[in-house]
Amino acid sequence: MNDPPSIFPSELITSVHEDVPVGSIIGSLNFADPDMGERREWGELEVYSKDIPEELRIDRLTNSTILLKTNETLDTAKYRTYSQTNSTIEFLVEQTDVGPIIYFTIEVKDKAGLSSAAIVTLTIIDIADKNPVCTEQMIRINTTIKKIDDVITNLHGNCVGGNYVNKTVSFSLLHDNCTAFSVATSGDVIVRNKIPDNTRSCLLTVQAADEVVPTLTTSFAVSLNYRFCPNDTDYRNKEWGFGIPGKYTDQRCPPGFNGRITRYCNENGEYQDPVYNCTSTAIADIYKKLKREGDRANVIEALDNLTISTSESSRNDTLLIGDLNTINSTLSIITDLITVNTSNVDHVTDSFMQTASNILELKTAPTWKIMINQTGSGAETVLHNIDRFVEKIVSTTNTTIAVPKSNLYLKIGSVKACDKDITFPDRGSDNVSEWAVTTQDQIVIGCGDETVQSYSGVMYRNLSQIIPSTTNDNRSAGVQLNAPVMSFTYFQSIKKQLDSPVEITFQLYNNHWENATCSFWAETKGSQGFWSEEGCQQKVDNQNKGTVVCVCEHLTNFAVLMSPSSPSKVPEDHATALSIISMTGCIISMICLFLNAALHIYFWRVIKSVRSIIHINLSCSLFVAYILFLSGIDRTENKDVCTAMAVLLHLVFLIVFFVMLTEGINLAYIAIKPLNTRKPYTQQPGIHLLIASYVLAVIIVAVSMGVTKLEGYGTENTCWLSTETGLIWAFIVPVLVVIALNIVTVAIVIWIMCGTAAISKKSSMGRLKTALRCILVLTPIMGLTWVFGAFSINEDTIAFQYLFAIFNSLQGLLIFIFHCLMNKKIRETLRRKRPKWLSSDSTGASSSERQKMKTQDTTDL
Repeated sequence: MNDPPSIFPSELITSVHEDVPVGSIIGSLNFADPDMGERREWGELEVYSKDIPEELRIDRLTNSTILLKTNETLDTAKYRTYSQTNSTIEFLVEQTDVGPIIYFTIEVKDKAGLSSAAIVTLTIIDIADKNPVCTEQMIRINTTIKKIDDVITNLHGNCVGGNYVNKTVSFSLLHDNCTAFSVATSGDVIVRNKIPDNTRSCLLTVQAADEVVPTLTTSFAVSLNYRFCPNDTDYRNKEWGFGIPGKYTDQRCPPGFNGRITRYCNENGEYQDPVYNCTSTAIADIYKKLKREGDRANVIEALDNLTISTSESSRNDTLLIGDLNTINSTLSIITDLITVNTSNVDHVTDSFMQTASNILELKTAPTWKIMINQTGSGAETVLHNIDRFVEKIVSTTNTTIAVPKSNLYLKIGSVKACDKDITFPDRGSDNVSEWAVTTQDQIVIGCGDETVQSYSGVMYRNLSQIIPSTTNDNRSAGVQLNAPVMSFTYFQSIKKQLDSPVEITFQLYNNHWENATCSFWAETKGSQGFWSEEGCQQKVDNQNKGTVVCVCEHLTNFAVLMSPSSPSKVPEDHATALSIISMTGCIISMICLFLNAALHIYFWRVIKSVRSIIHINLSCSLFVAYILFLSGIDRTENKDVCTAMAVLLHLVFLIVFFVMLTEGINLAYIAIKPLNTRKPYTQQPGIHLLIASYVLAVIIVAVSMGVTKLEGYGTENTCWLSTETGLIWAFIVPVLVVIALNIVTVAIVIWIMCGTAAISKKSSMGRLKTALRCILVLTPIMGLTWVFGAFSINEDTIAFQYLFAIFNSLQGLLIFIFHCLMNKKIRETLRRKRPKWLSSDSTGASSSERQKMKTQDTTDL
């Protein structure tokens, strides 16, 4: 018996670099033939390969060993594009990250023709032979980074190795014209030395080398461009050259001014507003003279000169930051040094207040705002100076002084006997500034139980725009002053707390702002002042009339802080139009709802059905809802009345929606249940559901009232449910459930209708018209128009707000048209009940016609 020879191992797995010398051994195998016994006649065995690559050869030794050697130089490039279909050789090639893998066989055969084979798996490892490839030869990077050891960028993604296998490269720095950077092998560009401030760009030459064969390299350039604030012209037409990020640039003040102008270039390469720390020579001279002469100075003359220097007629431009600081310092010195008596009190007071008014004029607002942004302080220094000056005046005279100025109004007075409250400003008798006469701003306070009381009141026209809105809880970023600042002070009183609170009425600048907060200006030693709510609370917030009323237990400078409107607020012009549409639509709907209910009741004997009962209830509940809405939604002046109105509106509108749900369920019952199988109308489910509608609404409102303890019923602006307390969800959730269920009901009804014999015979267009007519008729009685409310969220969806207002305010009109005027029974009855001289058919309807009307299917839409 002859056995085949064997070759082993049966699979030879080996690898070799592509540049290995010719004749190199890359593997070996052994073979044997069991039939040879001890004779070992190896020459009788044939060793060969049918699919060996031409670069390889088989060397057979005299013993049983086979050597696999290179016959030619291996090249991976040959096998990268190797195609089996275009080759006459039968070996297989697989492409890998390391290099191509070649599969072929080596066979051994004896004389009898029996053979065995071994599979050779040879990986030819690719060796780098090309330079790295960089996608950009000039990389431009804009940066502001200058701190030592900071990483500016990483170059890793710019270059890859040029060989087939290893794509990894390492980086190094060849040249740096700024001598300030290093490049890590990973590609990080790092700041190593200080970069001069005036450096605008640096050019680096970087080398990328193959990690396996470092001699394979490619170089490229990196341009680091430092951001600079570009040349610019500021709001005073002052030209500025380029600025260095993180640095200040300064210039000399204009002619006639002392000081420097500074401007900050931020890290993003953007100039901030310049700070004109410039003081006019005239104002600076007054300040220097007062400081130099002290008690010897002619203070009244200095005050008069300061008044002239700050007046608009004596200067060509607005006051600068240096001017404002110097003027405030000068007014403080004047208050300390001036001697006031009965002969000069009127003149001194007028000059001081005129100077204060000059620096508070609207033209100086940009300067004050820049000061606030730079230092956090603004015109509150004016408040402090006026308070100190007025106290000195009051200590000198008990006469009444009224000083009306274009930007403030001062009243100093006294009461000898307390017979009535003090009102400031008293527009009926005082010499009030013209701008203050037309406002509703006012302070009302009791005069206490002392025999003589001196007081002062100051009303500021523009101060709200130029004083910080900082609060004690750091809410300045979210609030702004929304009314004039007013001040009131009693003098010669040792009481720390008033006998009765002071009431302050503010006329708002913007009626659409939110969250009014009654505040006063508090000052603490060693820190900046802030607006505090302590001792003050809001009494009335009537934003519809544009006023807020506050009560405080102490006297000082008062203001009201509010949050600007959120993006969801409706613009004022649209709000007015929507209000008119809603008002007009509601009135029309009320008339139609009344007619609808009246006609259904009048023709009850003819149209007696569950649907008619539900229609009457829906009409009546909607009628009541419209009345409450029109008469009570804005009754915010009385909190108790507003709360009661909010509760009633919640209850009535819930009833409306649950009745509309009853309409939907009853309609589904009519559509599904054949006419001859229905129970008497008094036993149909619609009656029970109607009763449940009222009960469920009462339960929801009662639970809401108990849980919230009426907190959230009524807001500052409307007598409705509060969104802040979350009470609004006690209305929104039931409404959404009702709308969702009724949408499903409408879909079911349309599906059933389209399946009837009469409808199914129609064309596709005919069925579509029927479905659209069904949707149009059912929408008003099932509340589906409220879907528009879901899209009425902000100014961007204003179209949906108009649709929502139109369809919902006219809901009563649509119900009257589709379910009364278009009701066949009501139309027929109206036709028969017309006077004979108006009717072309005076014979009336026959008994069979009346019977037909009684039995007509109530599914008519």
